[in-house]
Amino acid sequence: MFAGFSSHSDNDLSLLRDGMAAFEALYKKYWYQLYCVAFKYTHSGPDSEELVQNLFEKIWRNRANLQVKNWGAFLTISLRNMAIDFHRQQAVKDKFLQNYQTATTTSDTDNGIDQEQLLVLIENHLHELPEKTQIIFKLSRYEHKSVKEIAGHMQLTEKAVEYHITRSLKLLRRHLRNYLNTYTTLL
Repeated sequence: MFAGFSSHSDNDLSLLRDGMAAFEALYKKYWYQLYCVAFKYTHSGPDSEELVQNLFEKIWRNRANLQVKNWGAFLTISLRNMAIDFHRQQAVKDKFLQNYQTATTTSDTDNGIDQEQLLVLIENHLHELPEKTQIIFKLSRYEHKSVKEIAGHMQLTEKAVEYHITRSLKLLRRHLRNYLNTYTTLL
């Protein structure tokens, strides 16, 4: 591995103190184990890889605030929590798609608009907003990221993220009010 750390002594490892070498050691030691745990939850290789990758990215971003005594347990529990969030997001996504398909069927007969036209309308109206607001809206509504996750990703306060989401929703409600009753789940 690297000087000062054996494969059995990572309990006192500090990513802030020991830097990239410590991070690489953790990654090499735990990646496959975490991948196997993620696969039990997702039953998908690509989703498992993404969960593990996201976990290590999060660990690296928050290394200054981490004080971990047992990396194996910490990583496994963190991954389990991410997998649970993944399933929740999948359930929301599945429900959204089901409602969206139902709404599209209703919309086609009631309003004469299909889902592609609605998405084009939304995208067109989103372009009226500043780029940062657009990005935050898409992270929130399309990728189902929490306000806290977006704030960390965009390096903003949670209040700022809430402001941008509210701003984009107000604009879309104003411009799409004719279709709002049919597509409530989208907004």
